[in-house]
Amino acid sequence: MADRPDAAVLRWAAGTLGADAAIVAVDGLHADGSDPWRLTVERGGQASGIVLRLVVPGRIGRELIVTGAAALRVAEEHGLAAPRLIASDLGGRSTGGVAATLETALPGSSALPGTVTAVCLEEAGAAIARVHAIPLEPQADLPLRTRPTQVDDRAMERRWATLYQASTDVQKPAVVAALRELTGWGEDAALRVAAGAPSTPLLQLADERIREIPRPQVRTVFVHGDVWWGNMRWDGETCLALIDWKTAGAGDPGVDLGELRMQMAIQYGLDAPAHVLDGWERQAGRTAANVPYWDAVAALNTPVTMDGWPGFDTNGQPLDAPAITARRDAFLRGALDAL
Repeated sequence: MADRPDAAVLRWAAGTLGADAAIVAVDGLHADGSDPWRLTVERGGQASGIVLRLVVPGRIGRELIVTGAAALRVAEEHGLAAPRLIASDLGGRSTGGVAATLETALPGSSALPGTVTAVCLEEAGAAIARVHAIPLEPQADLPLRTRPTQVDDRAMERRWATLYQASTDVQKPAVVAALRELTGWGEDAALRVAAGAPSTPLLQLADERIREIPRPQVRTVFVHGDVWWGNMRWDGETCLALIDWKTAGAGDPGVDLGELRMQMAIQYGLDAPAHVLDGWERQAGRTAANVPYWDAVAALNTPVTMDGWPGFDTNGQPLDAPAITARRDAFLRGALDAL
C-alpha cells in the first residue's frame, strides 16, 4: 500500500469542502493503492467521493498537476464530459509545499474488459473527436504536444541506449555525460536509460523514417495527451467521460487519435483501430489526416518489450508481453507501409 497523503494535504482538502464536511476514508485509485486518491467525504450524514491529485516526487511533477488543472478548466468552459475542478493549491501554500487539486469523482468504470464491441471502439473515437473540436493555441500550462504522453520520449531513450551499449568502456562515461547535458537528468536516471533495452530493427527503421518526415503543420486543438481505455469512464457501451488530463495540451488531433488506435490494437487486436477511426471521423465530420504518421509516432513512444501493458486474445484472455509486443510491431509495420 502506497503512503497516504500527508496531514497538511488532507487538512487543506477538508478545509475547501466546508465546515460541515469530514474526510472519512482515503483510498488509492490504482490497483497498488497509489495515487490519485479517492477521498470519501461525509456531509450531513451523506457520503460522496472526490479525487485528490498531487505531486509525487520522482513520478508526477508540479507541471503535470498544473496542466491537469488548466485542462479541466478548458473542459468545463466547453462543456466536455470530464471531471470538474473543485479546488486547487498549485503553489502549495496550504498543503505543505505540494501542488494539489481536487476534482469530482465520476460514475462508471475504467476497468478494461476482456472483449469490446465495434460500438465501444467507435464511442472512444467519438469521445476524443469532441475534445479536438476545440481550437487551442499552445500556452504555458497547456503546451504544444507532438506525441502522446509527452513526458516520455522512448524513441530518444532507445537511441541513447543503443549508442551507450555500442560504446567502449572508455567511451561510456562521455555518453552518460552527454545524455545528462541534453536532458538535465541526474546520473542515476541517465545510467538507467543508457543501460535499458536498445532498439530493434523495426523500431529503428520507424524512428529514422519519422524523423525524416516534417511534422504535419495544422491549426492546433485541445488534446488529452494520454488517451486509452483506462482514462475513460464507461457505462456499458457508452463512454461517459475522459479522465486524467495531466499531459493535456495543444496539438494535432493525431496525437490522440494515433495513441488510441495503437492502444486498441495492442489491447484488442489489429481490427480495432479502424473502428476507432470510424467513430472519430463520424463525430468530426471529416476525414482524419496523416493517420499513418501519427500511428507510427504513438507506437514509437512505447518500450522495446511491452511488459505490463494490457492486452487480450479473441476469447478475452490476457496476453503475455511477447504477444502484445508482436501486436505493437504489426501495428507499426502497417503504419510504415502506409506512409
